[in-house]
Amino acid sequence: MFNYKYIKGIDLLIKEIPAHLQYWHEFSKLQELNYNIRAIDEYYCDYTNIMTLIFSDVQEQYTIKLTLYNIDGDLNIDMVNGFGSGFAIDEIFDSGEEKMYHIYSFESDNSFDLYCEKIKAELL
Repeated sequence: MFNYKYIKGIDLLIKEIPAHLQYWHEFSKLQELNYNIRAIDEYYCDYTNIMTLIFSDVQEQYTIKLTLYNIDGDLNIDMVNGFGSGFAIDEIFDSGEEKMYHIYSFESDNSFDLYCEKIKAELL
C-alpha cells in the first residue's frame, strides 16, 4: 500500500485511488520521463537535479506524477516494454544517509535503481 510518512502528496493518492491499486507495481505504464540537471527548487534554494515521471495504471484510469529531487543511481529502461511489472519505493530515512528514498524496478531487463532525497506525488 501507499504507506509512506514523508512523500509529499501521498495523502491525496490514498484518498482518491482505490485500495487495490495502491501499490506502485500497479502503475507500470510510463507515460513521460523528464530529467533536469540544473533545476531551481524552493526547498534547496539552489540548483538540484530533478526527475519527473508520469505513470498510469494498466487501464489508464489513474495517472500519477512523481517528482524526484536530488537523485543519483542508475536508469536503463526497455523502450518497448516500459516498466513491465512496475517499480517499488522504499523509505530509508533511518539509515543516516542523505538520500531518503530508494526507487527500483522489479524487471531484470530494466536497471532502474535510484536514490533521492525528496519525492512529491500528484494525481493528474
